[in-house]
Amino acid sequence: MSEIYKVAVIGSGPAGLSAAAHAAKKGLSHILLEKTDHLSDTIFRYQKGKHVMATPSALVLRSDCQFDAGKREYVLDTWNDDARKRGVNVRFRAEVKSIDGKKGAFRITLANNDVVEAETVVLAIGTQGNPNRMTCEGAALPHEQ
Repeated sequence: MSEIYKVAVIGSGPAGLSAAAHAAKKGLSHILLEKTDHLSDTIFRYQKGKHVMATPSALVLRSDCQFDAGKREYVLDTWNDDARKRGVNVRFRAEVKSIDGKKGAFRITLANNDVVEAETVVLAIGTQGNPNRMTCEGAALPHEQ
């Protein structure tokens, strides 16, 4: 039987990395699901040497991860180091096809038909400050941001 994680985080950008690192710090079983073979695909796809403003000016950071501005390579290297040092359980090439279930018992089906089970799911799927909006039932619930 496969492990049932306390927390499954979908997306490995700043929000997803922060959520997964926080789960690791709390000692919660967790998994960070990323559809590509690297963290933060949006920043990864920037041209080499691009200056990245990783620290939001309007939000208070509540993460132990480092989110400093810098060149693309520096930011990505820092985030990879943070994930490793903080014991973040990352599963790469894990594109989510569907999520079903309810609070306490979610089933996340991946594109390769593997299933990940978790008590809680965190969707961290924004892109360049433009969040991908869910178009399914529950998208307008007050806790969905």
